[in-house]
Amino acid sequence: MRHTRPSAPGAGETGSAGDQVIAFGPYRLDRSRGRLLCGSDNVPLRCKTFAVLEYLAKRPGRLVPKNELLDVLWPETHVTPSVLAGCIRELRRALGDDVRAPRFVETAHRRGYRFIATEPVVVTPSRPAPSEGVSQALRVDRDTALALLARRFADAVVGIMKREWSGQGGSHRARMKARRGRGR
Repeated sequence: MRHTRPSAPGAGETGSAGDQVIAFGPYRLDRSRGRLLCGSDNVPLRCKTFAVLEYLAKRPGRLVPKNELLDVLWPETHVTPSVLAGCIRELRRALGDDVRAPRFVETAHRRGYRFIATEPVVVTPSRPAPSEGVSQALRVDRDTALALLARRFADAVVGIMKREWSGQGGSHRARMKARRGRGR
């Protein structure tokens, strides 16, 4: 499956690049530190799950198509929609959200996801964060590296199989037999 990049990646975003914290319900999404907090407690999330929450929270009320999430969070990497569904599942578990009665993330069956927390508030810190670069959640992590490796492996296997089927490849034994036949 090939994903295409959305035409307007920033469409529907809340706040500006300087906004570092998004508060919703009892939670605070600290973008500069890559952490989700409930009160003063850290809510553990995998890097990609944090990135999914961050992307959705910056676009409250907007239906974000699955392909857009896959393109933005796993660029130039082939991942199946089940990887995204796993992140959403982890996110719901961490937020105590229920798929049947969602408070934070709503699923639009076969289409995408919508952040529905009542009026998320974007909080700008009084002093700039130490790292103003790309969010920590979007760094290349283990899952991305493994997905890229799996894709390259699959591409290599497909290439080998195409050569075998087109008669260009053949097994080592068949090539050796053909060489022996020519020498006689």
